[in-house]
Amino acid sequence: MNVAIDIRSLSSKTPSGVGHYVLEVLLAMTREDHPEFLLWSTGTSKPTLPNAILNDPKMKLVHVSTPNKVINLGITLGLVTLEQILNQDVDVAWFPNTGFLPATEAKTVLTVHDLAFHFMPDTYTPIDHLRYRITRSRGAVFTADHIIAISQSTANDVVRSFGRSKDAVSVIHHGISSSFKPDFESGDDKTRSTHGITKPYIISLATLEPRKNLASLVEAFTKLRDRDHDLQLVLAGGPGWLRQDLDGAIASSPYSNDIKILGYVKDTERPGLIRGAQCMALPSRYEGFGMQIVESMACGTPVVTARNSSLSEIAGDAALFVRAMSVNELTNAIETILQDHELKLRLRARGLSRAQDFRWSDTAKRTLSVIETPA
Repeated sequence: MNVAIDIRSLSSKTPSGVGHYVLEVLLAMTREDHPEFLLWSTGTSKPTLPNAILNDPKMKLVHVSTPNKVINLGITLGLVTLEQILNQDVDVAWFPNTGFLPATEAKTVLTVHDLAFHFMPDTYTPIDHLRYRITRSRGAVFTADHIIAISQSTANDVVRSFGRSKDAVSVIHHGISSSFKPDFESGDDKTRSTHGITKPYIISLATLEPRKNLASLVEAFTKLRDRDHDLQLVLAGGPGWLRQDLDGAIASSPYSNDIKILGYVKDTERPGLIRGAQCMALPSRYEGFGMQIVESMACGTPVVTARNSSLSEIAGDAALFVRAMSVNELTNAIETILQDHELKLRLRARGLSRAQDFRWSDTAKRTLSVIETPA
C-alpha cells in the first residue's frame, strides 16, 4: 500500500494549527510500522521537515515547484489530479484539511477540524466565503470516503449537517507536545519580559477574529481592573479579520496600556507564556477542538472557557464554564480563579491528569488504522 499525504500546510514559515497537526502526527508515525508514504507539496516554498521524517526510509518527499496559484486554478477547473501531481497512482490519499483538494481515484481520508464556515458565516468576510466556495470545502466533506473528526462535537456536526453516516466518521483527538509541562524553565522569565509582561496576567491564545469572542474578554478584563485586580491581558495569536468589535473594546478600555497584543508567537514561547498565566481564557463561540485548553491543562494553568461546541468535551471537569457572550459570567469566573486558591489547585490537578489522555502517539495509531482500513 502507498499513501499520499498532503503536507502543503507545512510550507509556511508560520504554520497554522493544521500545520502543527500534520507535523506532530507525522513525527509520531515515524515511530510506528507504517506503509509507504508520499509526502507531497506544491508551490515555490518547499516545506522544511525535521530529520526524523527525512530519515524515515518509508517516507518519500514529492514537491512540485509550480506556483500554488497555478496548481489551485488547475484543481478548481478539474485539470489537475493527485495522480498528475505525484506522477503515479496511489492507494490512499489523506488530506489533513479541506481546501483545494485535487481529484483522485484513490480512497480519500479527510480531516475536518471544524465547520465554523458552515455554522458561523457571520464571522467570515465575503472573500472568505468566496474562497470556501472556490475550494469546494463543503463538497469535500460530502464526498470523502472517510472523515476524521478531531472531536465528537465535530463528528456530530458532520453527521447531522452533511448527512454522513456515523460509520464514515472517526473521532481522533489531537495530542499534546512534551514541551507543555508545569515545571517552570529558565527562559520563561525572559519570554515574558520580551513581550512586556510585568504583572500577573490572563492569557488567550487565539487568532484575533470574531469567533474567538475576544471583545468580551477585553470587557471582562476591564471589569476586573475596575474591581482592583492589578492584571495584564495577553492576546497572543495571528492578526485575524473583522476586528472592529475587538479594536473598539480595547480603545474604550481605560486600561488599554495593560493589554498586550503579541501577534503570532513562536512554538518555543507558548509553554512559558501559558505556564506563567493566572488562567487561560477561551470564550469562543465555536471550536472544533480547542488546542489551547489541552496545552493549558498540561502546563497546570486553570482554564475558563465557553460551554459550547467541543469545549466541554475537551476540558471535562478541568475548567470553569461560562456562556460565551456573557461578560459578567466571564468576569466572575476569572475572578473566582484569582481569589480561590483551593479551586485553582483543584483545577490544576484535574488538568494535569486529563492532559495525559491526549497523546500524539494515539492520534498517529488511530489515523493509521483509518488509512489502512479498506474503503
